[in-house]
Amino acid sequence: MGLLALASSVFADVTYSVVAFPKDPANKIAVQVKDLIYPLKLSDESPVWSAKVPGVSGSNPYRYVEVDRSNKVVAREDFERRFKDSSKSATPNEFFGRKDTFSALPELKQIYKDVRPKPSKVFDNTQVATINFKVDQAAFDNMLQHPKDRLLKIKTSLVFVNADVVHYSKNVTLSISGNSSRKRQKVSLKLKFTGDDTFFDRPIIKLRSEASDMAVMREMLYVDVLNAVGVPTSQGSWVRVYANGKPHGFFLMMEDIEKPFVKTTLHHGSVSDSTKLGSLYQMGKAEAPMIYQGPSASDYKPNVYETQFASPDDQGMVKWIAFMKDLQDFKSSDRDAVTFWNKRLELESFLRAMAVDYLTGAWDSFWARGHNYFMYLHPQTNLWQFIPSDLDHSFNGGDRPAPNLPYQKWIPVEGSQGFTGRPLVTKLIYGNQDIKKMFETILRTITQDVFNSGAMDPRIEGYKTQIEKDVAWDYAIDRSHLPGDPFTRTLPSFYSAIKGSVSGDKVKGVKPYINLRAKYVLATVGK
Repeated sequence: MGLLALASSVFADVTYSVVAFPKDPANKIAVQVKDLIYPLKLSDESPVWSAKVPGVSGSNPYRYVEVDRSNKVVAREDFERRFKDSSKSATPNEFFGRKDTFSALPELKQIYKDVRPKPSKVFDNTQVATINFKVDQAAFDNMLQHPKDRLLKIKTSLVFVNADVVHYSKNVTLSISGNSSRKRQKVSLKLKFTGDDTFFDRPIIKLRSEASDMAVMREMLYVDVLNAVGVPTSQGSWVRVYANGKPHGFFLMMEDIEKPFVKTTLHHGSVSDSTKLGSLYQMGKAEAPMIYQGPSASDYKPNVYETQFASPDDQGMVKWIAFMKDLQDFKSSDRDAVTFWNKRLELESFLRAMAVDYLTGAWDSFWARGHNYFMYLHPQTNLWQFIPSDLDHSFNGGDRPAPNLPYQKWIPVEGSQGFTGRPLVTKLIYGNQDIKKMFETILRTITQDVFNSGAMDPRIEGYKTQIEKDVAWDYAIDRSHLPGDPFTRTLPSFYSAIKGSVSGDKVKGVKPYINLRAKYVLATVGK
């Protein structure tokens, strides 16, 4: 019986699958097992090359090769692949030239209740996925040449591939996304799926260029910390992007904050009827400090508090304005401040978000700039939920306040020159002793358990190993013909932005910033 099982294992058929874009359209992809080369077939409109190879087994080492019309090998992977489980008879969808399909990323400690939705088939940060647009090349090129045209949108179809998924979408509207990234040669993109053609129940996703982050991973690390401390936020994963089979770049794919996000994350999948949702406001296009200016929506500048959707009893920002009025009338000396705010706001979640905001040095966020956040009024609890967004300007790049800046000086006090106010911080965290004590306890707990070198460095190293080849691939793409600030990066600059250096108060690099900020907080806060 054992001999028969062994024989069937040795002579089993194995299916090999790899995502690949041959350098020459006439070339093909094959798999080399031992000294023999077996052709693979391109699958439909996807970039997956696959075939069942008879007479081999999962114990045989293999590698993928590119062959020309005469079946001559013109490119070969410089490493050997092996099945981790030799009893398997099929590979996942691998990627040509990338040895590891999955990455073992050390997890951060979950110190508060995990509020993430159920694991997604596509937002899986243990692997790098691939998107290929099938788009009118002239229209695509024209869009990239006019990044500041916010009305310019084009139609495309796409295929998304990761280790286990091949997904086609035919009705996609593609546009340039973001604000500051429009000034760079590498821009962020927005994908809107129309009709029933959604992207795994997400009608909108963003492909964030991370063009302002030489370490590439700051935004992903911020998401990790928010997840660990139980603050709701968009989930993301890395993706290689091609257009008509040509390299376009390496991006962070993020879900957008809209109705599906609210249903899956804030309601934990318990609400399917959109009419039963509460109110969602976006504050990202201008400073939105939550300062009461009058009882009517017309008292506020357009697009400052932008209504994404509102419940029937919150038309005209009625409940949002009432929240800001309560904030204006609140006196920091109130002895019942915690009770007062627990009836209006997910207070502890907000304080955790602010602790991460300060710890990461997020200088383009709510505390420092008064924008890049959402507020959601939960219809069952009648509490407002604070949701951070656009997290790339964080983990101090060296030209921001030093790591030893106390949180009391993270923003100026009301009345300082050029400062319009941030009363939800200054009245609660700065002004009320009970809430301040809550905040400092949270700040110290997060620092002890999550935001320190011992916890964060292994995660950072995991990301570095996972993405370094794709970062190098991205940096090699010629964008010199595109408008905007030159995107001139090198792999050494990527490593340097992670490892960094310290010179006086100037700290460059993610790792030393975390180390110094953590040491400062533990030495000065909540002792």
